[in-house]
Amino acid sequence: MGPAFEFESTPFYFLRHGETPENQAGVLQGQTDTTLTPSGRRTAEEAGRLLADRELGSIYASTLKRAWTTASIVSVMTRAPRFPLPGLMERHWGDYEGKPKSERPEERDPEGVETMDAFSARVLHAMDSIDGPPPVLVVAHSGVFRVLGRYLGFSVEDTTSISSADLVYFEPPSQSRARWHISAVSL
Repeated sequence: MGPAFEFESTPFYFLRHGETPENQAGVLQGQTDTTLTPSGRRTAEEAGRLLADRELGSIYASTLKRAWTTASIVSVMTRAPRFPLPGLMERHWGDYEGKPKSERPEERDPEGVETMDAFSARVLHAMDSIDGPPPVLVVAHSGVFRVLGRYLGFSVEDTTSISSADLVYFEPPSQSRARWHISAVSL
C-alpha cells in the first residue's frame, strides 16, 4: 500500500451528492438531513460506474443522508471502504434551512448562520484529517466544493456551482503546471 492521503499535495476526486427533493424545489438544505430522489440514486450509480475502474483507495463522506447514501452506492460499486467525516457537512444555515434559496441573505455571515470562517475551518480540518490510501473520493456538498476550490486557489467563478452528482478531479501543481487544476470526470 502506498502513502496516505495528504490534502495539500495529493490529487483527489470530489463528488457532490445526488439530487434530493429539496434540490428540485430550490430549497436551502444546509444541515437538514434530506434523502435522494430516484434520479439522485441513479446518478450516484452512474458516478460509481465512472469510478469502478479507477481503483479508489478510500471514500470520505459527509454524514448527512444525501451524501452518505451517495457514498454508500459508490462504495458498493467500487469496493472502496467509506468513512464518515462530519466535518464535511454542508454549512449550517439556521432558520433559512427549509426555505427557498431566494430568501437566503446576500451578506457573508447573516445572524444565526454558521460563519463562513467557521465553516471553512471545519471543512479544511476535515480534509487534513483524511488519512486513508489514495486515490481518495470526497463525497459532500456544493458549499464544501466552494471552500475547497477557493482554498486551493481557484477563482469564485471556477467554484460557483457544481450540480448534483457531478464528479470532478482535483490535481495539485506539478512541474508542468504551477496551480491546482479541476477537471470533470466523464466517460
